Amino acid sequence: MITNEQVISIGKLTRTHGKRGEVQCLMSNEYWDNADATFLILSINNILVPFRVLDWRGKGSDSLIFQLDRINDEQSAQQLVGCQAYMLLSDINEDDELLPTWQSLVGYSVLDTDQGELGTITDVDETTINTLITLNNTQLIPLHEDFIIDIQQEKKQITICLPFIFTKE
Repeated sequence: MITNEQVISIGKLTRTHGKRGEVQCLMSNEYWDNADATFLILSINNILVPFRVLDWRGKGSDSLIFQLDRINDEQSAQQLVGCQAYMLLSDINEDDELLPTWQSLVGYSVLDTDQGELGTITDVDETTINTLITLNNTQLIPLHEDFIIDIQQEKKQITICLPFIFTKE
């Protein structure tokens, strides 16, 4: 079984491409471009599922088109749209500097300087200009580097100060 500690987020599948089951991935970094990876790991129902990559190519400056093994029609590909995409950390080119990503905060507890503990991050949505985190209590909170006071990786904890009134229900 693949664990969150073994992968790094590289993007999100945004749409199908063509009729042969290809999927388009909006990339959040360039790790895939520099790696010699064989598998694209997708988060399906919060389970990390590996798919062998048969072929891939660029589309524009920030998207890649993937052809995955056993996904050979538009219907199968459509079921993967919206999945977060990962790659194995072991496939990262050793010359690439591993930069923390918003996705790496999944599983961190969130503390607000005024409200105390708000919950645990279960999802990070970067599909719009405003990054949102979803907490285990389904609350959505905007995430911006200006709101972050401290990140403690060893405790898996992030402290934030929201610039607006936020009431915990």
